[in-house]
Amino acid sequence: MVISMKRKMLWVLLVSLILVGVMVAGCSKGSSTSSSPAASSPAAPAQSQGAVQAGAQWPSQMPPDVPKFTYGTITGSSNNVMGSIQATFTNVTPDAFDKYQNDLKNAGWTISNAQQSANGFEIDAAKAPRGVVAMFIASKSEGLKGAVTYNDHSGQ
Repeated sequence: MVISMKRKMLWVLLVSLILVGVMVAGCSKGSSTSSSPAASSPAAPAQSQGAVQAGAQWPSQMPPDVPKFTYGTITGSSNNVMGSIQATFTNVTPDAFDKYQNDLKNAGWTISNAQQSANGFEIDAAKAPRGVVAMFIASKSEGLKGAVTYNDHSGQ
């Protein structure tokens, strides 16, 4: 029951972040001038809790033993949202499921769940009491999209 509740909370968080990303992308398309944030200014400092960044980078507070997900286009990142650190992605490559599992294993994480279907994939990994969840769903316009989420359960 606890695992089921945590999984439901992660799905709610994932869907919320995807919706915020879609809204941010929709707002930026209406602009008459377009410039790349990376080209026009240096990297912005990490946003406060709950913020999603356009043109985001891997979250600054992500622990160094969580392998950087490099198999898609990062669309947002957040530090310490509801006790989690998360990066969201679109256009995730078809081989990401196998490659990120290997990245996690090579970094010392234990895979506790790995499921793949035509609709996406999920990878759950742990270094007790910490966890990483990579969850991606199929999108007609953006390929696989979703998030890599880190949680530290030691304070619970």
